[in-house]
Amino acid sequence: MKKLTVIILFIFSINLSAQTDTQNWLTDSKEASKASETLNNPILVFVTDNATGESYDILQDQVFASEDFKRYASSFVLLKLDISSDSYNKRLASHYIKSDHVPALALVDEKGNTIEKALTEINSKNVSEFMTFLKTKTKY
Repeated sequence: MKKLTVIILFIFSINLSAQTDTQNWLTDSKEASKASETLNNPILVFVTDNATGESYDILQDQVFASEDFKRYASSFVLLKLDISSDSYNKRLASHYIKSDHVPALALVDEKGNTIEKALTEINSKNVSEFMTFLKTKTKY
């Protein structure tokens, strides 16, 4: 029993330390809308089907792991919509990004209105332009 308790505590501590290095993504759109309204921050929506590939890798490397993004992620409510397992998320994502391309990023207000055009074609140039756009929407 003591060994089991130690193992559980060890796993829990590893999980907590891993979360400090990553962003805190919400997965419930209603919760994200409430947070957006309360914090007066726009919602950055990450639409994914949890499949990896070149586009996903580019987003991970050039957006989520970038120092710029880490610095100003707190200016947004982060919402991850997994469209592979939820039809509501699929309809909502379609509304936000106006496309079937995944992964994608969109910036929306607390009422769900898209601010500017969503990032659906993932390549280095488009990601750089989207990051510049996001920076204009930060509090920094």
